[in-house]
Amino acid sequence: MTGIETLILSNTLVSAFFGIAYFIYSLEQKTYPGFRLWAFSPLIMTFGFLAIIYRGTISVGVSVFAVNGLFILVAIIRLDAIKRFLVKKSLNKLLYLTPFFVALASSTFYFTLDRIDIRTFIVSLALFIVSLSISWNLVRYSPPENRLLYNSAGVFIAIRGLIILTRAFLFQAGNQHIIFDNNIWSSIQLEFGLISEVGQNVIFLMMNSKRAKVNSIQSESKLNATVIDLQKALSEVKTLQGILPICSHCKKIRDDHGSWHSIEQYIHEHSDAQFSHGVCQDCAKKYYPDIDLSSTRE
Repeated sequence: MTGIETLILSNTLVSAFFGIAYFIYSLEQKTYPGFRLWAFSPLIMTFGFLAIIYRGTISVGVSVFAVNGLFILVAIIRLDAIKRFLVKKSLNKLLYLTPFFVALASSTFYFTLDRIDIRTFIVSLALFIVSLSISWNLVRYSPPENRLLYNSAGVFIAIRGLIILTRAFLFQAGNQHIIFDNNIWSSIQLEFGLISEVGQNVIFLMMNSKRAKVNSIQSESKLNATVIDLQKALSEVKTLQGILPICSHCKKIRDDHGSWHSIEQYIHEHSDAQFSHGVCQDCAKKYYPDIDLSSTRE
């Protein structure tokens, strides 16, 4: 097996690994909009690399259509996932037709006019544009608490897109006829592609974990604030309970310090009750026999 074949196989295995890892992660951890969509992309990329590996077993034309279409589909899915993850907005569904048209255009330059340089340029340009879109969304909508992580991810993906496009220009300049031949540029592209795939998936997992951590801290902070408010409210509630020592003659009440207070004063200090003074019928007859106070009765 040549070095190029080994790198292609390595990319295939890495993509398959992350597809499985995302599934396990989603079962154990909290995830957010866009996560499951992104998790689907490594599996599609796996099939794209398999279409390269089994080229010969399947016809070259089918392989060309499948590889180019699937790789563009991965990029579109990740752009959609990022938009959902960052701003909870899905990508325009019409953009999902892009992989089909790119694959169709590249196949045209195989069946009607076999120009691998044009096929490579079409696919590379499409990947470059989508990569820049992902990068722009990551930088524009990066949350303040994790700005460095999101900006780094944006720069990383933009560089990946630029390398893909540069490879397309070098491919034309070198007048090559095999997309992945045993030269240093093919090795660099596949090696960086492998690093990029690992990096993008790890960064996305970190983004999800960071958001979960931030949300957990915010929820805990809100809970603590609610508890404090409740404790404050409870501390302001004044209630009278237990046995109150009261004088059998003057009706004063003794507090915990041994001091005696009038009923009005004691109740006012130990509850939220307020007094409104009046005269009962018995006291009216006793103390004000010459005044008719019946109109004041309730």
